[in-house]
Amino acid sequence: SVAGLFSFDTMTTYDSYVITVLLKMGDKGISLRNLVRSVYNLCTTFFFTPDYDDVYRKVQQYVLRNSASQSSLIERMSTRGYYRLNKNSVVAEQLILQFNADNNEDF
Repeated sequence: SVAGLFSFDTMTTYDSYVITVLLKMGDKGISLRNLVRSVYNLCTTFFFTPDYDDVYRKVQQYVLRNSASQSSLIERMSTRGYYRLNKNSVVAEQLILQFNADNNEDF
C-alpha cells in the first residue's frame, strides 16, 4: 500500500520530527519558522548541537517537497508560510493512526 511506504522507521530524524510537530499542532498549523525552531530544539542535546542553517534547509526542503499537490502529506494554509498535515492525504491519515498507536503504547 502507498501508506506502507511512509513510516517513522524509514524517515530521517528531521522528517519524523517535522511530522511529530505537525501532528501536535493539529488543524491550527505552524509557521515554517516555528517548525524549524521546534525541530532544531528536538535535535539539540547536551552532547550535540546541529547547525541551525542546515536544519532550516532540510526542514524547508522536506515541507516544500511534501506540500506540492492537493493530495500531499502536508498542506499549505491560507496564511502565508503556515503548514499543517493534509487531512485529505491517505499517507497523513496513516501517519496519524501510527503516531496515535505509538503514543498509546507508552502508557
